[in-house]
Amino acid sequence: MGPMRTRWTILLTLLATLATAGGIGVAAELTLEELGRPQLAPSGDAGLLAPITEAGRTGWDCTPEKAARATTARAAELPASER
Repeated sequence: MGPMRTRWTILLTLLATLATAGGIGVAAELTLEELGRPQLAPSGDAGLLAPITEAGRTGWDCTPEKAARATTARAAELPASER
């Protein structure tokens, strides 16, 4: 192996190392940019609840809805407080 071939080997190894380090640096910078941006998705309407009107939620006939529609506390059948 001659001195010229050794120099070329060292030069090419150095260039390959610099190219690899540059690629890693660019990839890390892009990753940091991605992390800096908010990744929030806009929320939509809740799919579980129907619109609430004066009559209550459409299609809901549960105890809390009946209690909410009651005109008095006695009619709402709320639990009695312990004194």
